Formats: sequence, C-alpha cells, structure tokens
Amino acid sequence: MKEFFKDNKVILILILVLGLALRLWNLNKPEGLWNDEYIAYSISMLKFPFDFFEGIRTNCHAPLHYFYLKLWMAIFKNSDYMLRLSSLVPNLLGCLVMYHVGKNYQTKMHSIQIGLCCALISAISSFLIYFSQEVRIYSMIFLLSSLILLYSIKMYEYPCKKNAWWLTFWSVLLILEHTIGFVFVLFNIFGLMAFRQKKKKETDLYIPIVAGLILCLPLIPFLFRIFAHPTYFSQWWAPFSWSKIFFYFTDLFSPVLRNITNSPSSFYNQIIHNDVINIGFIMFAIVPSLICLVMIIRSNIDAKRINRYFLSVFLASFLTILIASIAGKIIFLTKYLTELYPILILMASIGWAQLNSKNTKVMLATVYVFMSLFYIIVSHTSAIRLTRLEGQRLPVVAMQEMNIQKNDKILFLYYPKTHFTKYYNDSDYIAYSIDKYNFGEVLNNGTTYDAFLDGHNLYRIFF
Repeated sequence: MKEFFKDNKVILILILVLGLALRLWNLNKPEGLWNDEYIAYSISMLKFPFDFFEGIRTNCHAPLHYFYLKLWMAIFKNSDYMLRLSSLVPNLLGCLVMYHVGKNYQTKMHSIQIGLCCALISAISSFLIYFSQEVRIYSMIFLLSSLILLYSIKMYEYPCKKNAWWLTFWSVLLILEHTIGFVFVLFNIFGLMAFRQKKKKETDLYIPIVAGLILCLPLIPFLFRIFAHPTYFSQWWAPFSWSKIFFYFTDLFSPVLRNITNSPSSFYNQIIHNDVINIGFIMFAIVPSLICLVMIIRSNIDAKRINRYFLSVFLASFLTILIASIAGKIIFLTKYLTELYPILILMASIGWAQLNSKNTKVMLATVYVFMSLFYIIVSHTSAIRLTRLEGQRLPVVAMQEMNIQKNDKILFLYYPKTHFTKYYNDSDYIAYSIDKYNFGEVLNNGTTYDAFLDGHNLYRIFF
C-alpha cells in the first residue's frame, strides 16, 4: 500500500476522479437555467452569422464563450445536462493543468508535492465545483488562467519562442473570454518582464506577446462602449462593502460560498450574530481559509524572485478591480477575479510543501480536506446543492401543476417570455411579458434604471 501511494500518477488520477464525482453530483439542476445562463444559451442559439454576431454585440461579455457554446451544442445538442457539461469539462481540465503548474515550479525537491496539492485544492474547491455546474464563462476562465500561469513559469524558467507563443495564445484567448481579462494579462506580462532574469539575445522573445496584444486592439471600441456607458456595465444593484474582501477569500479557500451573486453586508455578523457565536461558520469558512492564507504568506517570506513575481501580479490585478469596485464600475464578486485563483492556489501549495514538519503537513492537509468534503457532502447549502433562485424552468413547472389550458393568458414579469420557451412550447399558451428590459417602455414612463431607483413612486399610478 505504501508503494501504491508513492506513485504520483495514481494519486493524481484519484484526485481527478474525486473532482469529477463532486462535479457530476446533482449536475442536472431541477430549476433549469437561470437568467445569466439562459442569456449565454440564447445568444449561442442565434442563427449564424448575422443574428449571432448581433447578439454578441449587444451583450456585455467578451465573445469567445459564445463561439465555444455554439460549437459545443452543434456536437452535443442543447439539453441542460449537456450544457452544464460544457463548463464541467474545462473546469476539470483546469485541475489537471494546475498539477503541471506546481510540477513546473522551480523547487525540484517539492515539485511533485506542490503539483498534487494544486490539483487537490482545485478538485475539492467549492467555488470551482459551483461554476462547473453553471453554463457560464468562469470554468473556461479558470482553465485559461491556469494555462497562462503554466506558460509564464515556463517562460520564466526556460525562455524560448515556443513558450512565448503559447503564453501569447492563452493570453489572447483569455482576453476574448472575459471582458476584464485584459487586466490580469497586462499585469502578468509586465510582471514577467520585470522579474525574470534577462539574458542576452532574448529581446525577440516578447515579439509574440506584442503581436498578441495588437491582435486584441479591435476589442478596444467594445470595451470602451461597455465601460463608458453610464449604466450598461456599472453594477449599481450591489454596492461595494469592505466585507466582500473577506468573503472573497472564504469563497476561494473554504466550502462556504457567500459572494457568488451578492454577499451579506457584514462579515462580522457571519461570525457573531445577536451575540451568538456562529461555530459552523468559524469551523467551515474561517479555519480552512486561514490555513491557506497562512500558507500563502509563508510562501512569500524570504521568497524567491519568482514568488515575488506571482505576488506582484496578484496584488496589481486585485487592487485594480478593487478600485473599480469602490468607484462603482463593477461588483466586487469572487467570480470576477477568477483569473487570480490559480496564483493563490499555487502560492498556498508552495507554502504547504515547504513546511519542515511532515506531521504538520499531514495535519493541515487532513483538516483542510475533511472540512471541505464534509461540508460539500452534508450541508444543504453546499456548492452542489445551492439553488439558482431565478431558475427559469420553475414557472413552467408551476404552470403545469396548475393545469394551465391552451387559451389561458399568462403574464411573465421581470424576465421576457422568451426566457422560458426552452421548457415549454410558445404556441401552447397565450403569453405576454413585462420584463426588466422593457419595463419603462411598456408603461411609457421611465427606464429600468429609473424603476430601480424609484419604482415604488414612479409606477404607483399603474398599480
């Protein structure tokens, strides 16, 4: 048995099987696709090329994922289960890439340990499990960010044109995948240039990177339109609070997810509420997060130059999004900083692998894995059981339960009726909708933004 576990390939396979099992569990959500998933699905369903490109143009997200979904549906069709698999596959591949990230890290003595630790944290991450079961961009962002980190390490250690071109390729794909992905890409390139020990005759290595950035220049008008529009990208429905920073780290390194759509207003109230100490939150959210944060700090004490490079990229990207959030230009949600997760996983794994005491390593790893898996398996609020509250199959199920007849009239509110046609035939009912996109237009009074600010008084006369 001892020899069995000495084989790192066997351990890696077991980790990946565990990660796959956790991601397949409850994959087919009974509530169906929720609004943001449905938008991604509906744009990808549009007729190619004109309707499809118009759908992309009018959306606030970068275009790559819609191409990916369209290709996926052409091969695997468009059932909810298969659509969710489109996120599960890159999510699990990201776990495998993270193993190679750790394995390619400088320290030869601990490289296998770091790689396995990276793979394990990724495999049991509630944050990744949640988005592996959602038809969104974030699993692909994690995979691309992991690949960027892998080839950044390769470029740092073994600079050559091949590694430079691969780094450029994955960086361009990330920019095309995530609207704010350019923030991470730019800081990563600047960090690599600043911290890597340059040698003679290497000036041409950055030509591919410059070429890649030039290829992304056509996106500038798209980005300008998004960020310059007064309400299009500004997420005014969720104001910034400093507690979100704490929830960001508990989301990434504990099984308790609080900052997926909008976090509670106070982190302190999660610990102590009505003078009662929340033991569960301390055990399952704070303890695992502290273990990883201490390891991250440890990896940067007397750190190598490459570690300072990682830390600089993280801090520069993190602070940029933080400042934009404080300015009200974007919500400070964990998922909008997915690009930084591979760096944090790597730094936590480095800190753990460099511990001198084998007993301490085993104890910390056991506590972290046990807390994560116990919560995922047992808790009704774990990543695999969290309900998408706006699941758009639910109203159709309710209509079926009420035995709605063919000539009955139905009024859909908040979302357009087209968001429910995946689950019922539009010709079966007489359906109308007043949705958040045309609310003011239908009532001939104000806009959606006006309704959000003062809808109670603005529309009193109509209701």
